[in-house]
Amino acid sequence: MLCKFYKGVAKLMSRKHFVLSTRTLVSKRNVTQSFGSDNTIYVPLAVMEEIEHKYSDQISERGKIARETLEYLGSFHYNDLKKGVVQKNGSILVVPTNFYEEKLDESVERSELSKLDRRILQTCCGIKNIVPKDEPVVLVSKKPSLRKKAEMLGLKAQTFRDELLPEISEQYSGRKVLKVSDDKIKEFRENKKIRIDEVVEGEEVKEFYPNMFIEFKGENWDWANGRVKGEEIVSLQYEEYHPYGVIPKNVGQKFMIEALMTDFKEAPLVIFKGPAGTAKTFMSLAVGLEHVQERNEFPNKILISRSPTETVEKIGFLPGSEIDKISPYLRGIMDNITALHGDSGKGSTQGKTKNKFGAGEKPEVEDGTFFFERNDIKAEAVGYIRGRSICDTYIIIDEAQNLSPIEIKTIITRVGTGSKLILIGDPAQIDRPELDERNNGLSYASERLKGEPTCWQLTMTDDESVRSELAKRASILL
Repeated sequence: MLCKFYKGVAKLMSRKHFVLSTRTLVSKRNVTQSFGSDNTIYVPLAVMEEIEHKYSDQISERGKIARETLEYLGSFHYNDLKKGVVQKNGSILVVPTNFYEEKLDESVERSELSKLDRRILQTCCGIKNIVPKDEPVVLVSKKPSLRKKAEMLGLKAQTFRDELLPEISEQYSGRKVLKVSDDKIKEFRENKKIRIDEVVEGEEVKEFYPNMFIEFKGENWDWANGRVKGEEIVSLQYEEYHPYGVIPKNVGQKFMIEALMTDFKEAPLVIFKGPAGTAKTFMSLAVGLEHVQERNEFPNKILISRSPTETVEKIGFLPGSEIDKISPYLRGIMDNITALHGDSGKGSTQGKTKNKFGAGEKPEVEDGTFFFERNDIKAEAVGYIRGRSICDTYIIIDEAQNLSPIEIKTIITRVGTGSKLILIGDPAQIDRPELDERNNGLSYASERLKGEPTCWQLTMTDDESVRSELAKRASILL
């Protein structure tokens, strides 16, 4: 027999006992089987009830996971769950229903504590009292305050580590600076390519990923730019290109143009990370309009969505049509469109732009609505993308750092034939409390897709901001 029973709760001779919170349980499919065969996983009955009441009716991916989780737990008999059932991966799953009388530390009792959080902490303390002292009880929660309260009670606490990514400074940037001789730069310019092993040695070769952007810096201020292709670094194809009349102001913007202008068959997914003011959205819009208006590509035009901090369920209760519901979240995009198509570039952060309309056809773009009226640009809430197959479309998802890994996966898997997807955001500016720099969807996609030939990535730097000097200094110092 795999279990021994203490006060009605299954006890496996395991090393760790994990108690799962609500958000953890609905963060991904089969979470209960993500902790290894030598562990015991506890789902308090109060957490099951919270999932049923709060998430099971949602139309989002999280709602779907909630329903699947409830169905999975419901497949076992109550008495078996109370004692402990063996899962496919060998771990033990328990739904404890006792510990209601468990006393918490006075300092925790005095803090702001919801009924659900109290039940979770009582369960943790109750389990701690019945398992051997050398077997730690670990609360797995996405709420920092709940984890701190668990630590105050002498418990271990962590976020769901399956989604925990490297620190932001260690995440993949999609670019590298190489110091080489002027002769190597001359060779690169003449041949428009150079082997990676000619400019680096040994194990360093393994640090080069497909489509990584390279800045060559010579001995005497000479320079050149390229990208990784196979075992070589090749010249940029669009380095001198000015999409929609926009002139790049720094090397980062040249790299952005390269990724955005490259055919969707070669670059169907582009990820831009970095601070505000580096023209990520602006450049993506400029290239999108170049594709649609100048090259007659992407028959279904541009689809743009700016991730709101509110969930799609909350947006659904707002009055008006879909565009009315999401228009408050598109003001930043409208500003970019207006700047992009300003009066001969007046007020534009990128220099002069071309007028794409004949005499007497110059549009009124004070609020950026003109392109929406022409259907060159369409807007849609992120949550409504689920269940679709989006073909022949240039897709921009702005503020993607406010999406969860589940939501980002939902969006990427909706991309159909003939489409190009651009994910934009700053992992340092997250507005959703359950997300941070190490578990947000943008960073998740960036790390998981590092090295994929179909994914082009770039992280902009603070000194590449093209806003005011004040904005640039604030981005660096604050």
